[in-house]
Amino acid sequence: MPPRIPDDKRNAILADITAGTKSRNQIARDHNVSVGSVTNLAKSADLTTAFDRSGTVKATRAAVEDNRSRRARIASELLDDVERFRQRAWSPYTYYERGVDGPELVTLDQPPLKEAKEAYVAIGISLQRHAELEKLDADRGDEGARSMLGDLAEAIGQAAREAGK
Repeated sequence: MPPRIPDDKRNAILADITAGTKSRNQIARDHNVSVGSVTNLAKSADLTTAFDRSGTVKATRAAVEDNRSRRARIASELLDDVERFRQRAWSPYTYYERGVDGPELVTLDQPPLKEAKEAYVAIGISLQRHAELEKLDADRGDEGARSMLGDLAEAIGQAAREAGK
């Protein structure tokens, strides 16, 4: 059985646990003790929720949902871009041309083919990115609302709880 941790070190470890700013592993490294010792000290001081990561799991899931919402907004805006590019490809085109008395403003019914082509390149890129964003959120498989990151955070928390037993 390892020797008892000195009271001053125990108090410093408990202070770090109570502060809640460091992980269990960081506290163990800082005080040169095992992770199990930190867990046992937390339990003996009735600080059973000190290393609870359920908030992290909820925050991760919320962030994933927020990002999904942002992607949906961006996907919608990409379709708006497509409409603007398409309108631009078929709108009158104004430019300056050198005239005898200096620059002259010239307006064509439609842009030159090169300009229209550039508009359609932009349309293609916007549509492709829109489709990629739509596919990203559509390919969620059987898990539906559960996120991979949320599941990972939950598994890490469970492993940490089991390691602390």
